[in-house]
Amino acid sequence: MAYDALTLSVLRDEIADALTGGKITKIYQPERDEIVLFVFNKQTYKLLISANANVNRIHITEKPTDNPKTAPSFCMLLRKHITNATICQINQMPYERVMEFALQVNDELGYQKEMKLIFELTGKTSNIILTDGSYTVLDSIKHLPQDLDSKRIVMAGATYSFFPPQDKILPFDYPKVREFLSRCNTPLRTTLPEVLLGVSQTTVNEILYGLDENDHTLVNHSLVVDRLAMYQANLKHKRPNVVLQDGNPIEVCPFDYQSKKGEKIFYDTLNLAHDNYYFLLDKAQRFNAKSKSVSTVVKNAISRTEKKLAIQRQSVLEAESRETYKQYGDLILSNLWNIPKDCDTLVCYNYYDNTEVKIALDKTLTPQQNAQLYYKKYRKLKSSAEHNGRLVEENSALLDYLITIKQSLRHSTEPEDLEQIRSELITLGLIREKQTSKKKVDAPIKPLCYDVHGYSVYVGKNNVQNNYVTFKLAKPTDMWLHTSKIHSSHVVIVNDKGGPIPDNVIVTAAEICAYYSQASAGSKIPVDYTVRANVKKPNKAPLGFVVYNVYNTILVNPDRHVSLSRL
Repeated sequence: MAYDALTLSVLRDEIADALTGGKITKIYQPERDEIVLFVFNKQTYKLLISANANVNRIHITEKPTDNPKTAPSFCMLLRKHITNATICQINQMPYERVMEFALQVNDELGYQKEMKLIFELTGKTSNIILTDGSYTVLDSIKHLPQDLDSKRIVMAGATYSFFPPQDKILPFDYPKVREFLSRCNTPLRTTLPEVLLGVSQTTVNEILYGLDENDHTLVNHSLVVDRLAMYQANLKHKRPNVVLQDGNPIEVCPFDYQSKKGEKIFYDTLNLAHDNYYFLLDKAQRFNAKSKSVSTVVKNAISRTEKKLAIQRQSVLEAESRETYKQYGDLILSNLWNIPKDCDTLVCYNYYDNTEVKIALDKTLTPQQNAQLYYKKYRKLKSSAEHNGRLVEENSALLDYLITIKQSLRHSTEPEDLEQIRSELITLGLIREKQTSKKKVDAPIKPLCYDVHGYSVYVGKNNVQNNYVTFKLAKPTDMWLHTSKIHSSHVVIVNDKGGPIPDNVIVTAAEICAYYSQASAGSKIPVDYTVRANVKKPNKAPLGFVVYNVYNTILVNPDRHVSLSRL
C-alpha cells in the first residue's frame, strides 16, 4: 500500500486544515489499539487513530464508531488530560511516519498546560503516546518490549525522543539523487526504497512505471529524476482514489497511479479516500468470511451428492444383470430331473438364447432352494434398480440446483445476496436455522440493473433474484434471456416503450447474460431469448428452474458492461 511518509504528509495537511484550532470534546476507544477523537472546529469531526498492526492508519472518518460501556485505562487517561484541549499544531516528523498533535488545555487549577499526542505509524510497532509539554511519557496505548540499551524508551516516566535521523537521501533532493544514480549499478526497483527516505515500494513502482530498472545510462537516470519531480507535483494536484479488483479494495492512492490497474473510485480528499477504503476493506473482509462459510456448505453438499450419485448409478448399472438371475431360476426348475444330488454346477440348454449355460449351485441346498435363491437376487436387484433410479433422478436434479447456487455465489456482492442464498440452503436442510424470538425480516431483493440504450435490463444474481426478475418484475411482453443449456442468471429487458426491442439492446443484454454464466471465461456463448410469456415454472420445481420451448438463439462473447450498470 502507498501509505508512506509522502502520503502521510498529504493526510497531515488535510487533517491540519480541518482540525487546527479545534477543541477535543469526546474520546472513544472502540478497540484496544484504536482511539477516536471528536473535535469541534465550526463543525464536529471524528479523527480515527489506529495502531493496529495490520491496518495502522490515521484519518478523519464519517463512519459510525463504537463507544464501549467500560472505557479502557488509556482512554480514561486521555479523557483526564486532553478533554477540552485545543489542537494548536499538527506536525509530521520530516519524511517519517510520525505525527505529533500539540495540545493546550487548562489543568484543575485553571492554569494552561501543554500536552503532546504522538502517533507512530510504523507497522507492527505502531503506537499512540501521550506526553506532557516536556515530552515526559504519561502512557501509551501499546506497551512494546523495551531494550534498556536503546535511546528510545517508551514507558511512563521516560523522556520521549523521536526516531534518530537515518542515513538516507531525501526523495526530492534531486542533486543527491542524481549523484546516487551515477554510482548505482543494482536494480532500481529494489534499491530506491532502501536509499530514499520515507518512500514505500508502491511509490517506487509508480516512479519507475514504464522505465527499465536495470538501465543505468544517464538518460534513464534523468528520467528517474523527472519522475520524482512529477510525483512531487502530483501530490499537490491530488486525485485521491481507491483501486478495486473484482470488487475488492486493494489500494488507496494520493493521485491516479498509472502502475495500479483496476476499477478506480475518485474522492475529493485523501482522508475521504482512506475512510472509504477501510470501510470497503472491512465490508469485503466480513463479506468474504460469510461467503466462505456459505461456500463451504455448498461445496460439501455438491461433493456428498456427487458421491451418492456415483454409488447409485453403479447400483443401477449392476442391476441391469437381474434378468440373468431370473433366467437361472427358471432353468433350474425346468431341469430338476437333470440335477444329481450334491451337484455344484448345472450344465444345460438355455432356451432363452439357444446356447449352453453353466449355472453355479449351492450343494447344501436343494435344486428348488437354489432356484429360489436366484429369484431372490432378481427381486432384490429389480427393487434396487427402481429405488436407485428414483434417487439418481432426484440427486441429479439436486446436484444441478446446487451448481446454480455455486454459480450464484460467484456474483454475490452484497450481504443481502448471501442471505437469500442462505435461505435456499435452509430450505434444502443444509443449514440449520437459528431459533430466535424476533420475527425474521426477508433480505431486500436487489437484482443488478443496467441502462442499455434507454432500456432497463435486470440481472438476477441468485435463484431468489432470478425468480423475482422473471415472474415478479417482468411483464409477459418483456424480453427474457438465458444461456442455452448452461447455468446462468435470468436476464430481463423491460419493454416499456412497446414495439420490437432493437437488436443492439438484445446483443448487449445477451453479452451481460453470458458474463453471468458458467461459461463467462469462454467465447461464442449461445444465449436464448424469448418474450417472458413463453417462460414457465413447473409445479414444485426449485427456485430458478424454468422451461421454455419457443425462442431464438444468439452467439455472443461475455461482457460485464460495467459502464452501463446503475447499481
